[in-house]
Amino acid sequence: MLHKHQYIVQIVDILFTLGVEDVVISPGSRNAPLTNAFYAKFGLKCTSIVDERSAAYYALGKSLQTQKPSILVCTSGTAALNYAPAVAEAYFQGVPLLVLTADRPPELISQQDNQTIYQTNLYGKNIKKSFEFPADVLTNSAIKKCEEIIREAYEISTKGFNGPVHINIPLREPLYDELPKANQLIPTPEIQKKENKHTVPNEFLESWNNANSIYIICGQSSPNNELKEAIERIAKDHRVVVFTEAISNIQKGVTICSPDVSINVSDKNISNSGPTMVVYFGGHVVSKKLKNFLQEQTHAEFYFVEDSERIIDTYRLLKNTLRISPSGLLNVLPIKEGKANSFKKYWKNKNVNCLKKSLEYLEHIPFSDLKVYEKISELLPKDAIVIAGNSSAVRYLHYFGQKNRIFYANRGTSGIDGCLSSAAGIASKTNREVYAILGDLSFIYDSNALWNRDFPKNLKIIVVNNKGGGIFKLIQGPSDHASYNDFFKAHHPVKMNKIAEAFGFKHIYCNTKEQLNQSIQQITGKNVDRVILEIETPDDGDTETTKDFFNYIKSENGK
Repeated sequence: MLHKHQYIVQIVDILFTLGVEDVVISPGSRNAPLTNAFYAKFGLKCTSIVDERSAAYYALGKSLQTQKPSILVCTSGTAALNYAPAVAEAYFQGVPLLVLTADRPPELISQQDNQTIYQTNLYGKNIKKSFEFPADVLTNSAIKKCEEIIREAYEISTKGFNGPVHINIPLREPLYDELPKANQLIPTPEIQKKENKHTVPNEFLESWNNANSIYIICGQSSPNNELKEAIERIAKDHRVVVFTEAISNIQKGVTICSPDVSINVSDKNISNSGPTMVVYFGGHVVSKKLKNFLQEQTHAEFYFVEDSERIIDTYRLLKNTLRISPSGLLNVLPIKEGKANSFKKYWKNKNVNCLKKSLEYLEHIPFSDLKVYEKISELLPKDAIVIAGNSSAVRYLHYFGQKNRIFYANRGTSGIDGCLSSAAGIASKTNREVYAILGDLSFIYDSNALWNRDFPKNLKIIVVNNKGGGIFKLIQGPSDHASYNDFFKAHHPVKMNKIAEAFGFKHIYCNTKEQLNQSIQQITGKNVDRVILEIETPDDGDTETTKDFFNYIKSENGK
């Protein structure tokens, strides 16, 4: 007679043979057969994290670094709901994850049994696909079906635009029986990636050859050497202007790398600044100025490039989608080399002038959020890995050059809820120095990320504390209302040193311009681990200094 958990052992064996590296398990009882099977096979590749929301972001960070699906395992009930924010982030950022949720048998759902909710299709549209195992898997054919599902789930997670896949697994008691040994598996066929033949539609080629002004817009992307080389190649075209941001992870061949600094409202009225063609790819862009500017280029033809089934019309002007990898496209397009035309010269000169003006302004500014992020960008190791918190942190860091750093941010959904947990996951998969740079609200919200016995020693944390959501003072509107302080800024009494103490971290404190350089250099020193640098800036981060920064740059460009 087959053991009732034989299929659990089999699917764990399959995931091991497929090359899964990491399993993140949150403690519980209903998931006991899964926990014991994974630990028996994967051993130290398993991590235990109690808080499921933090666990899911931690797994997401691991997958970002490896580009392989990490496995999530939790018990039934609200534990599975706590995965939802990270599942949504993985879906919209394109991060592979396999989410295995234990469940009660179907006859116990909605019958006042403990830890039961409706878990079928739990994540709705925020998942690439959902599967459900039967509650009873007691025949060889039923086991084979489960094996087929786990292989399909892995393939879907890593095919085209990567993303999360959910498998709900109802389990009957008893849950702690000794598990059987795995049966010999049928060799897992190697998953064949769709061959990219680099075919480009003739209509697009004709438009490309005839265009005299072309934008290449590089959205969020994990480090990709093939794409970097393709950008360097296409940037030699005298008609091409390349826009990137830090989260693009592309440094060479770039015309504009800080769009928020180099783009101003007046640009839309300058005839030689607009393109006749826009080619864009990758994930989200941070700069709202860039989005607004591109949405006004109604005379241009817009093309989205991705080897998947997605249709992304970010700028509401999409003409066509090219089903090809960005590097595949850029490597086969003909290049018109020579001296930059007036269009490209305009943007090169504009970029130089804007950067020059920004340096002039920054030289004399007071202690503020802007000064802090400038110094962080200047003093962090040039080859570090940076994970930026959402809201203020990611925007401020994009105002400055990030050198050759690898740059991550959870921009799929842009939430503040799992930034530190994701950073811990990334750091756990590299020996390089990793810096999580967060605002105070992001840090407090995700402080359970510190509740991790395997917290990586190479992760250093910088918290810029402006005592609430200072970004809302930069946005026109919120601070004009009586509700601002409590409901937008969300001021708080939290002491960062007490959080550090609770989790066994060293706390460094800075609140003056004179201390700034020394504090940052202290945290970047060798043999420094389990440390949190808190930089407390004036209330709201002195947003007037930031507003004046952009007005100063804009005034020069209007001349």
